[in-house]
Amino acid sequence: MKYAFGEIILVVIGILIALSINNWNENRKIRNAEIGILKNLKTELKFNLEDLQKINKQHKSELKDGMYLLNLFGTDISKILELKLDSLVSNAFSGYSFEAKDGYIKSLIASNKIDYIQNPELKSYISSFESMLIDAIQEEEYVRRLLNERFWPSTDGKLSALNSISTTGRYNQFPKGTYSSDYEWFFGNREMEDLLANIFVWKKENVADEQALINRLEKMIHIIDVELNEK
Repeated sequence: MKYAFGEIILVVIGILIALSINNWNENRKIRNAEIGILKNLKTELKFNLEDLQKINKQHKSELKDGMYLLNLFGTDISKILELKLDSLVSNAFSGYSFEAKDGYIKSLIASNKIDYIQNPELKSYISSFESMLIDAIQEEEYVRRLLNERFWPSTDGKLSALNSISTTGRYNQFPKGTYSSDYEWFFGNREMEDLLANIFVWKKENVADEQALINRLEKMIHIIDVELNEK
């Protein structure tokens, strides 16, 4: 009986050791999978962060020039160089937009590999990433519609597109326009004043929401760095 009992104990111990080794191997595979996911995730997030920071800087510049233009309505603009006004118009209405790269995040969610991520805060950020993007860029669509449907059609033949775009380094090879912009008309027009006010209200909200997303991207990358240092 003692011998049999001893054999049973040894078998049980062997099984427990085998299970422990198996669990250790499984946990190691999960940890390794998580590390790979975190590294790939960080790469995608850093790409979006750097791109968004550039776009946000440009949008802040557009907003600054837009506010300058708004303050010219109802004032004497005769002493302001036309070239300066052309440059301000070109930048304020340049229309750069942010296009997120979220293919890896979408694949994580679709394949349920998001469950490999242990940090609950990071997992929550990833799960809500699409809605975060929508919040950050939805104002861009409103601005684009106002520009395409109202601003540009209303200013055709009155503000020289060629003179505006040729003030930028990107399009400086374009020729000068055949006519000068009628800024007296522009800054004396009530419809233009209201239209610009609406455009730059949305632009201001866009800049603020982009900054909020920048902060979240930086937070996510920080969490990933902490997690990788602990693995």
